Amino acid sequence: MNYDITFHPGWWHENAGVDFTREFFDDPEYRMECDIRMRRILYDRFGEYGLGEKRPEKRPLLGTDLLAAGYLLSELMGCRILYEQDNSPQVICMNLDEDSIDEIKAPDLDASGVWARTQKQIDYLKEHYGHVETFVNLMGIQNIALDLMGQDLMVSYYTAPEKVDRLLGEITKLSIDVGKRFKELSDDISGGVTAIVRRTKPEVYLTSNCSVEMISNDLYEKFLLKYDQKLADAFGPFGVHHCGRSMEHVTEGYSKIRGLVFAEVGAFSDLRAVRAKLPGVFLNARYSPVRLMNASDSEIHEEVEALVKNGQENEKNFSVSCVGIDKYVPDKQILSFLDACRSGGLS
Repeated sequence: MNYDITFHPGWWHENAGVDFTREFFDDPEYRMECDIRMRRILYDRFGEYGLGEKRPEKRPLLGTDLLAAGYLLSELMGCRILYEQDNSPQVICMNLDEDSIDEIKAPDLDASGVWARTQKQIDYLKEHYGHVETFVNLMGIQNIALDLMGQDLMVSYYTAPEKVDRLLGEITKLSIDVGKRFKELSDDISGGVTAIVRRTKPEVYLTSNCSVEMISNDLYEKFLLKYDQKLADAFGPFGVHHCGRSMEHVTEGYSKIRGLVFAEVGAFSDLRAVRAKLPGVFLNARYSPVRLMNASDSEIHEEVEALVKNGQENEKNFSVSCVGIDKYVPDKQILSFLDACRSGGLS
């Protein structure tokens, strides 16, 4: 099934009674209880399209593939996290300046109190269930740097390039350390970035390049390409999640990543241009949840059909997902999207 939907925490809070407080992310039993409820609700409302499960059983989850919530790696780098009942964990930016980032180093995970909470869950799940399914959002190098520096990062690319480069290198060290520990638990570790990857390219290490939307291809190639390449070299099959509106402006840089096999393409990107630059790469096209709220049934079908036409490669290497659907989107809109995907040949 090459289509998928993912809901905002506010939708789950309202429709499944799930609280996304720290308990959800730190207490495996509470999270598994919620996961069962969430998968059953998916089945009850959208089961005819292959979503959810009629009789879900416990999954020994670290993180979740039913949300897109990135926070752990930024917390490991020193950021504080705000938890809310109906929202994803919010990273509190440290707003470090150019002088302060000289002090930032990748933490020793074995000496980290933050990692100790994660390791405690890993040990518990292995002891009680024999294995761990890890779907912690892997985040991305620039995303984490922005959590540390805020908007000053964009200026510092020009005023302190060597310092920024060193910071990005430390973040990459941490990303590889965390990723390798997750890979020891499972080959399927990227579902916390985007769930569709589990159905299409489950072996991929998927980095979250949400904020690459904010920079030019030149800046990407100068500062970030080599670190994405380090991730690709460390983990084999590699993927890029780019949820910004216009992926096409950095596809030249992405096309230079050796080992790239998957790319998630933000809604409103020029999909033809992306496909032309990334032949052979599996593309997942995002459909906007904001657009979903207001589009007519015929518009949804036409737009999904256009995505399929422009993104497929020899009738393969393609999927569509809508991520971040909130509680204000009526079920009839969601059903129109799912029907459009299925009738468009993505089943």
